[in-house]
Order: sequence, then C-alpha cells, then structure tokens
Amino acid sequence: MRNSLFDDRVQEDQGVPTAQQSVHLVAATVGFISFFFFWLSIVWGLILRNGWASTRLRHATAYGIHQTVALLGLCLAAVHALAQLAAPLGPVRLVDEFLPFLNPVDPVGIGVGVVGLEVLTAAALSILIQRRLGFSRWRALHSMTYVAFMLVVAHVLISGSDTGPTWVWGSVMVAWLSTVVLWVTTTAWLRTAVDTLAARLFGSRPPAAVTVGVDAVRCGRFGFCEHEAPEVFSLRSDGRLTYAASVPAEQLDGVIRAMKVCPARAISVSQAPTMMMTGPPPPPPPAAPAPSGPRLAKPSRIGTDTISNGRDRERGPGRRRSSLSGLHRQDGSPTRGGSW
Repeated sequence: MRNSLFDDRVQEDQGVPTAQQSVHLVAATVGFISFFFFWLSIVWGLILRNGWASTRLRHATAYGIHQTVALLGLCLAAVHALAQLAAPLGPVRLVDEFLPFLNPVDPVGIGVGVVGLEVLTAAALSILIQRRLGFSRWRALHSMTYVAFMLVVAHVLISGSDTGPTWVWGSVMVAWLSTVVLWVTTTAWLRTAVDTLAARLFGSRPPAAVTVGVDAVRCGRFGFCEHEAPEVFSLRSDGRLTYAASVPAEQLDGVIRAMKVCPARAISVSQAPTMMMTGPPPPPPPAAPAPSGPRLAKPSRIGTDTISNGRDRERGPGRRRSSLSGLHRQDGSPTRGGSW
C-alpha cells in the first residue's frame, strides 16, 4: 500500500495520471455515456408509446431500437459501478453496489443511483416474465422507469465530481427537462383537460355514440389502449383483449387517444347512426280489373306443400293433390284447356 501511494505521488509530480485518476476517468466516461443511453431509451419509449414513429418504421424495428438502447445503458452502468471498486482507496464498497444509503462518504448520491439502477434492471428483466407477471402489473413496473431516470439524474448531479463545467451539468439538465416536458404533455389527464377546455370554449360536441372495432390480426396486445381508455379496453392476464363495441360520447376522447397511440394501428372508430331518414311511401299499385266469367282460385306453386289458409287440411288428401297439379276452380273441377 505504501509503495502504491509513493508511486502515485511520483506520477503526480511527473504529470502522469495516477491509478486513482485513471480509474475515475474510465468510470466517469462510462457513466456519462450510460446516462445518455438511458435518456435515449426513455425518449424513444415515449415516441413508441405515442406511435409517432409508426408511419416511418415498423413496430418491431422501433421496439427493437428501444430494447437495444436500454440494454446498452444497463451494461455501461454495470461497468461504471464495477469500476468504482477498482479504484485504490475508493469510497465505494461492494455492499454499496447493492444496498443503498449505506456509504459513509456519500450516502444520498450513491444511494439514489443504486435504487435507480436496480429499478431499471428490474424493468428490463420483467420482459422475460411479461406473460406470467400479467400485463397490468408489468405496465405498472415499466412506468417506474421514469422515476428511476429521475434518480439517475440526481445521482449524476450529486455524486458526479466532473459536473462542474456548465456544459456538463447543463446537458444533464436539458436531458432531464426534455424528458419531463415530453412525458407531461403526452399523459392522458393533460390531454383530457385540454380537450375539455376546448369543448367549453368553442362549443364543440362529440357524437352521441361511436362504434369501436379492433383488428385481431394486427393487434399486438401491448396494452397502450387500456392505459388511455381503461373503461373501454381491458387486457386480461391471459393476454386476451376485451373492449366495448359501442361507447358513449363522454368516453370518445379516451378511445381516440387509444387509437392514436396504438403501435399496430389496429383500432378503428366509426360514428353510430343516431337518425335514419326514408323517402315517402310508394303509391299503391292500381287495382286489377275483375275477370268476367266464373271465379277461379289462385294458382298454387308447383312442387310446394305449403298451405296458406289451412282449408286443404280439412278437405282430405284428394283436395291437397289438386293444389299441386295445376289450376282448378273453387268447385274442384278442372278448367277447360291448358292455356293457363
């Protein structure tokens, strides 16, 4: 230990970075790169959630970019944490890597960083048990990544010894503010408040009822529709989606938001008819002139056994056979000739 301290002093005198400085440089560089990968993952997740990239990229491609960026951020964060242990006489211990708020030197800064990294890791690993965990619980856990990112920002600003220059802490604050603004402006409650205010100011009224349809082939069961309109859409624990086929006017805004954020564009909305208009009734056909001569019975359909008035049932099988053979008078005698 004394030899290493002596070597560090000699290197400082000669202007050569010491082992402590080298490890700190590597850990700080990897940490900042990991932070910006986390920021890109959060922003891209919001873009994916709102369906803004669905017109230019396939959903599988956009989802793969989100996963890849998040995994890169987690791997670099693990390197950053392990590099702190390699520093000679470093303040970070092995227990501080897993249990937060126990470090004697910087309990708050290192603690919030540990909590944020653990939440991000849990959200990433939950993809493997998404079906077993249930979509509702998985979405609740995944939404905690926004809180985890805020904790990572606090860790950088509190524990980062290289955040003194304006461009360093300024870039961190810009990333944090852009995430907050993007998240707040795309939440359901704010859009509902804006739509309600616009309806009151401009007097716009939604239709009385709408019909909702979901394409079962295109639907990916991601659950974004339930997040926007839980009273209409419900994603069950077994992965099946249930929804209301007809919704009232007060639920239309939520359905439209769900239709916009659906990554697969599987939701369709159509207005249900509220009034039907028909033309005037057609005039009755003119009455046919009464034929002269003896009165004839109406011809029956050849080959049918349907009896319209039930009289043939009373007259026996002989009379029924006459209704299948041709035209007869009401007295039962056949007509003359075959021109009928």
